[in-house]
Amino acid sequence: MRARSQLRKIEPNKRSAVFDKHIACVALLVLAVAAATACKPRTPSNNNDASPTRQAQPQKKLSREERVEIFEDVWKTINENYYDPKFNGVDWPALHDHYRPRFEAAGSDYEFYGLFEVMLAELRDSHTVFVRPKSPEGEGKFNPAGGVGISLGEAEGKIVVAEVEPDSDAERAGAKPGMSLRTVNGKTVDQLFADIKARFPGSSSERSMKSVMMTALLYGGFLGSSRTFGIEDFDGKIFNVSVTHFSPRTEAPVLEARRLASGFGYIKFDHWETPVDQRFNDELAKMMDTPGLILDLRGNGGGSGEVLLNIASNFFATETSYGGFRPRNGEIKKYYTHRTERVYTGAIVLLVDENSASASETFSQFMQESGRAFVIGRQTCGCVLNSYSKRTKDGGTLRYSARVYVSPKGRILEGTGVAPDEMVTLTIADLRRGRDAALEAAENRLRILRQSGRRES
Repeated sequence: MRARSQLRKIEPNKRSAVFDKHIACVALLVLAVAAATACKPRTPSNNNDASPTRQAQPQKKLSREERVEIFEDVWKTINENYYDPKFNGVDWPALHDHYRPRFEAAGSDYEFYGLFEVMLAELRDSHTVFVRPKSPEGEGKFNPAGGVGISLGEAEGKIVVAEVEPDSDAERAGAKPGMSLRTVNGKTVDQLFADIKARFPGSSSERSMKSVMMTALLYGGFLGSSRTFGIEDFDGKIFNVSVTHFSPRTEAPVLEARRLASGFGYIKFDHWETPVDQRFNDELAKMMDTPGLILDLRGNGGGSGEVLLNIASNFFATETSYGGFRPRNGEIKKYYTHRTERVYTGAIVLLVDENSASASETFSQFMQESGRAFVIGRQTCGCVLNSYSKRTKDGGTLRYSARVYVSPKGRILEGTGVAPDEMVTLTIADLRRGRDAALEAAENRLRILRQSGRRES
């Protein structure tokens, strides 16, 4: 884990809307498990968070007629507007007759809304989700606010601690990168994964599904807003990390920038949201003389297409096709970079992993296909659809995939993701040593490109 003191961190005061008309920020981490599980992203949404300490107020429950009307509205919207007329191989009309009786018979509104999560997951599409209206019912059962002090990854077939937040309960308890997560609230990771898989149809790809499951271990409401992690240390001993409350997190995109000792530039940001494009341009202006640039998109789940094009335009002297989006009728709308006052002409390496999703994937594929960047890391999520939003009469929001990204060379990334030019696997030994093997590989690649006089892969 990089020392934060070495980085210039820029946090804007506001965050723009997650969804715009070009690309929607990936929603895979808010997918839920059956009627009781909701996975919490690292940055909470003010419109969907439940606070376990807030006093619940009386609320009128949905009638049977209202439930039927909401269900029919959601089903019909998908039936008429979903980007794929074949519904990813799912018999969508048959699902209507299968699920409607279950929606009518739901024992509570909480269970009713949970069924949307199950039904929409049949599409195996991480961008198509239903966000239930804010309600005191189920208060404290799902979407606990803030972080838990650790992030998870998969290394050598184990679920391991990938990062530990400084000054967190986890750090004080002795959790370190490379240690294995064995239990959560007394249940083994294997037991919890089996439970999730038994009730949850799936997601866009195996990588996406694994991210959903790991996020459920950290934030899933079925485990409550408090949890105890059983972590195996480097000597094989298990110790517990109890998280009784969650630290607040900013929703604003964070950008980190620095010059490496090698002389190459390094920029990392976690969302493609305004004003990160302006912050990016300001930092890039300070690095125009660097012979090579590393853009770290690991863990970046997506965001605005307009922001993406504003950043991408820094690397092309002429208007260049970024690819486009194909809706249900098959007519692709194409997008292009625009001319800027200055263009960075040095070599570029992109770092990606399985949590690089949506806009991060389309940007990486575009840069790779254009020959403008060399991609290093692990295959990306494969979660690359464009979502539209629709409000339902109860105050909920249906987000559904209306368009699919098609790269300049005609490749569709949904379900497959971006294949790096050079794979770098995550290992326990590297985590224990604090070694960033992918970053080292990126610097080595830039040295090779500089020696050969090339700017691209």
